[in-house]
Amino acid sequence: MHRRWEAFRVESKEEKDLLLTAKKSKLFQFKTQLDVFLPNNKGEVPDFKVKGGYGESSCSILLGDSNAMLAQIVLE
Repeated sequence: MHRRWEAFRVESKEEKDLLLTAKKSKLFQFKTQLDVFLPNNKGEVPDFKVKGGYGESSCSILLGDSNAMLAQIVLE
């Protein structure tokens, strides 16, 4: 598995307080892309996908493995 980050409720590391897990979509990538999994998702398809980043002036949040955009952040 690629490098993985886990987000917990403030000051907790307990499994019951896990909010989400994020990992790089691909081992090697030119643009930032993260797969985001909610705690009850034990499958391979992410709940959300985050594309973009600080150096790219925008960030998109997509639903699952689709191109359905839920939100977009644009640096002004």
